[in-house]
Amino acid sequence: MLPNIVFQDNEINRIIFHFNKSSLIDPNIPFWTIKHKGITYYVNHLESSIGFKTKNTPENSTTRASLQFKGKLKIQQELNEVIAYVS
Repeated sequence: MLPNIVFQDNEINRIIFHFNKSSLIDPNIPFWTIKHKGITYYVNHLESSIGFKTKNTPENSTTRASLQFKGKLKIQQELNEVIAYVS
């Protein structure tokens, strides 16, 4: 079965990546959250071929810190997982 591409952006843009604490309550919710151009994606895994920097958001009630990338983003469904690829 071929992977299903959920989203793909071939331009280099900012990508915010953080742990999804809702996954601690419900095991059916993926562990990770990706925010890209104002849209949130929930993924099980992230593969990255580029570096990152941290972003602190201490005033945010849900996420205190995250990783910030600049790169191209592809998100695809593979079997029972959603996987994000950053390059």
